[in-house]
Amino acid sequence: MQPLENSISILVIEDNPGDQVLLEAHLENTSLSIAKITMAATIAEGISYLRQETFSLIFLDFFLPDSNGLESYVEIAKINSKIPVIILSGLSDTALSLKAISEGAQDFLIKGVYNRQSLEKAVWYSIERKKNLELLKENNERYDTISKATNDIIWDWDLVNDKVKWVGQGLKNYLPHNIATEDISYDFWVNGLHADESKRVVDSLYKAVAAGADSWESDYRFLRTDGKYAHIYSRGYINKNEEQKAVRVIGSMQDITDRKNAELETQKARFEAEEARKTQEQFLANMSHEIRTPMNGVIGMTQLLAGTELNKDQREYVATIKESAANLMVIINDILDLTKIVAGKITIEKTDYTLPDIISNSIKINQFRADEKGILLKWAIDKNIQPSLSGDPGRLNQVLINLLGNAIKFTEQGEVNLHVGLLEENEGSVTLEFSITDTGIGIAEDKIESVFERFTQVSGASTRKYGGTGLGLTITKQLIELQGGTIHVKSKQGEGSVFTFYLTIQKAKPQHDTGIKNPPKDQSYTLKDVKILLAEDNIINQKVATRSLSNLGAVVDVANNGKEAIALLQTKSYDIVLMDIQMPEMDGYEATRIIRTAISEEISSMPIIAMTASALIADREKCLLAGMNDYIAKPFQVPELYEKILLQLEKSYTSI
Repeated sequence: MQPLENSISILVIEDNPGDQVLLEAHLENTSLSIAKITMAATIAEGISYLRQETFSLIFLDFFLPDSNGLESYVEIAKINSKIPVIILSGLSDTALSLKAISEGAQDFLIKGVYNRQSLEKAVWYSIERKKNLELLKENNERYDTISKATNDIIWDWDLVNDKVKWVGQGLKNYLPHNIATEDISYDFWVNGLHADESKRVVDSLYKAVAAGADSWESDYRFLRTDGKYAHIYSRGYINKNEEQKAVRVIGSMQDITDRKNAELETQKARFEAEEARKTQEQFLANMSHEIRTPMNGVIGMTQLLAGTELNKDQREYVATIKESAANLMVIINDILDLTKIVAGKITIEKTDYTLPDIISNSIKINQFRADEKGILLKWAIDKNIQPSLSGDPGRLNQVLINLLGNAIKFTEQGEVNLHVGLLEENEGSVTLEFSITDTGIGIAEDKIESVFERFTQVSGASTRKYGGTGLGLTITKQLIELQGGTIHVKSKQGEGSVFTFYLTIQKAKPQHDTGIKNPPKDQSYTLKDVKILLAEDNIINQKVATRSLSNLGAVVDVANNGKEAIALLQTKSYDIVLMDIQMPEMDGYEATRIIRTAISEEISSMPIIAMTASALIADREKCLLAGMNDYIAKPFQVPELYEKILLQLEKSYTSI
């Protein structure tokens, strides 16, 4: 028995002087640290002392001049129920003493029977037991307050006695109405766990206790009284004794069904959105293929027709077809580009290029349209700008072509001027200002803010007169922002517009001669005696590609699908393969895999260029991963196809 921590003050309410003296003598003879013993002969006197002082313990005679039996204890408890009480009774009063204990008294002593040891034990036990009961009461009240505020369930697992105490308003959802919290069975929690999760959850709790952890947490499904399972989050704190052995776990059960359902709904929505995105991508891939395939025939045949001897009217007709096809391709590319930007599929590349070449190219592409309208197209570059830069020349070229083309479209007379100025320069980069100024129809002041919005043009009249989807400026703005830049517009209706964008571009590092030369850009475009295998199932595309390549001097054989291509490769010698992706019987991916892995080494190393009507970046990457050397989208331009073939032949020859 451990000594009490502090000195104790005792109130004795006893009317018999002999019993008072005996009790006081025994108390003073114990090892208890007693600070003071106060004697009272009546309940009234005892209550008077209680109102004036604080006591650690009360000895109470059951029969006093002004009170009898349980009334004495009740009167004392009314004043201060937190002070432990030991009943002093005779042999005949045992039943009443036990009744008093059931009402809250801590112990009883029979007069004349107790000794020093039993007295000391009764005092120690009564004070400690009352202290623990008050602490438990406070804890229970705290648990109950928490559970009422949160509707949670609080559990207290005594590991030494393997007993669990349950409190909380939330229990009503999991217990039958006729079961009180003190009657909850020992296996209530285990039996309520969902069968699919029971072993996992129980094992995790026991492992946490055995491993000496400070806490445990888990989420699981728990059976409600309505037969449905609630989603529960539990967290427990593991208490340990001085030997660091777990003796108690106090925790809670929180109903997170609403949150879990919301998470599941979010996951479902995310999954559906992802599926919708995949469906959209597949649709775009199919649309791209279905539109670009006939467009390849239209543009290819027009190019071939333009290369024949035509009279003036025929050349005019061909020029109109080319212009219409080019406009249609702009619309198709705008839709695909916008979709790729929204889906986050566009990546900004980093490669070295020469700025004057990009500017010159964008001017050349728009020069024909400017000449056709009688518009002067001018350009200038600040001479202080380092010409060799590193970034994404393709996207910069696309932005310039869009802005120049837009300016020319809305300008009936006058000029369009492109100027590139140097704003800032440091050791590794330059910040440039690109300005495209026109003398066109201009933009109304209240419409300027909306010109970069999707599917928006300044007016319905301009849409009918000039055409377009209203996507060009949206895509231009987003491409500039993807490169870390900004774009602004100033305009006045009837006086023209100025579109200005700013980009910070890295300088290209000095290049050292590696001895590897790029293929010469022979303006005669000759592929004399180059043996090409064309795997293509579309008859029109076969004609376009065969005639275009034959005009360059190439010898072309056609395979209608992947199987035919493999068969021809095993019987004839070729320099390069142009492989369509979507073909019947065997597609281009499977045919490439077989060429790379299942045919002779000489054939397996043959360069393969994918030719596909899909313009999606993912398809380009897929082609390269499948083992193809390069990729060209339909409808192709003959100079671009020529350069790609020359490049692959050059690599093939230098590797021999």
